Amino acid sequence: MTTSNLSQLESSISKLLDSCDSLQQENRQLKADRQNLLDKNKLASGKIEAMIKKLKEIN
Repeated sequence: MTTSNLSQLESSISKLLDSCDSLQQENRQLKADRQNLLDKNKLASGKIEAMIKKLKEIN
């Protein structure tokens, strides 16, 4: 391999590693967002179930 080829390979690997780091950060953020949405969904489900129970008690 020539020096030019090695430089190109090094540049490509560096870009690949940067992309990998970026994707890992995005993945962590998406997992955190997903967990927040799951928590909100669970809370909303509990509130809806409580409202349904109250409505049944009224009738």
